[in-house]
Amino acid sequence: MSEYGIVLTTFENEHQAKPVIDEILKCRLAACVQELNIKSHYTWKGELYHENEILVLFKTRKENYPELEKKLLEIHPYETPEILLVDVEKGSAAYLAWIDAQTKK
Repeated sequence: MSEYGIVLTTFENEHQAKPVIDEILKCRLAACVQELNIKSHYTWKGELYHENEILVLFKTRKENYPELEKKLLEIHPYETPEILLVDVEKGSAAYLAWIDAQTKK
């Protein structure tokens, strides 16, 4: 199993995502964060939704996941935010070393 992972979450828009991203980076819980415009389709409280959202990817070390998850749950505006950790099986040694240098140990 790898030491690295990507944590995914979503937001309504970039304005809503930015303060959360800034806090995660300030706390050194992720080395890099990327945003992608997506369309989400889901059922919530018995209603069907088709919404534009921002998918946010946090590149981090897996040992930081518990603190990253806790921080997201504290500051995320959604009632039940998507928070998923995806294992990074392999990666460029230089990039993984950069993640090490940028994140909290």
